[in-house]
Amino acid sequence: MPAGTYRLDPRHASVIFRIQHEGLAWFPARFDGKAATLTLDPADPTRSQLSASVDAESVNSGVLNAQGERAFDQSISHALGAEATPTITFVSTAIERTGATTARVTGDLTMNGQTHPATLDATFLGDTNDLLRGNARVLGFQAQGSIDRTQWGINDWRAFTGSEVQIVIEAELVRT
Repeated sequence: MPAGTYRLDPRHASVIFRIQHEGLAWFPARFDGKAATLTLDPADPTRSQLSASVDAESVNSGVLNAQGERAFDQSISHALGAEATPTITFVSTAIERTGATTARVTGDLTMNGQTHPATLDATFLGDTNDLLRGNARVLGFQAQGSIDRTQWGINDWRAFTGSEVQIVIEAELVRT
């Protein structure tokens, strides 16, 4: 894993969240607007830094109303507090190696006007020099974790959804 500063390639990344509907199936949605910067020190991951964001109004559930509009996505954005925090951010405060290709990333997650700690378990998937991106060095990562949405004051639809929100991230980052 080469050291350096990397930026997310948004065309080769996904940020998905899932919430349980009425105690039954997990309902997924994604954020279409996303960005991240990783300053990586593989020799000492504790010196690495990650900053990531999603556009709170870019929710895409794939659910259309009778008119073919994404009104449900707007309701989800509103529930996430897009008015108070249009950009949901995660800034790492600690990165701890947990295995040969795994790490625990703890950071400050800000949404709905509130900031609280959150933790993601990350896996390094590999690296390559990508000819399609000008022979740039590209890293692949996967991360997952869960949060309690009520900790950020997100309480809409309590009668229909659980409080746990699962987060799944797939990302390719390109060295700058």
